[in-house]
Amino acid sequence: MSIGVLKLKFRIYGASSLKDKRSIIQPFIHRIRRNYNLSVNELDAEDDRSSATLGFAHIAKSSDLNHKKLAQLVEEAEKEKDLQIERQSKEVL
Repeated sequence: MSIGVLKLKFRIYGASSLKDKRSIIQPFIHRIRRNYNLSVNELDAEDDRSSATLGFAHIAKSSDLNHKKLAQLVEEAEKEKDLQIERQSKEVL
């Protein structure tokens, strides 16, 4: 069994309020949960409308599967037009 953890810090564009930020982040979170079967949570900068830090966790049979799933997630995040990845860290146990 392997556990994969990914932390992404995003710069958010087009959010003039926290409500705008939620309207950008929440659909992304729901899509990731639905399509990739990952646990997702906002970790930091909850009161900052221009950035967000999200944590993702995944359990798989092997570390190779975790690396693949987390790489797919990063690719998906890079496609988001209102989000830009500023920093990422990945750990597979």
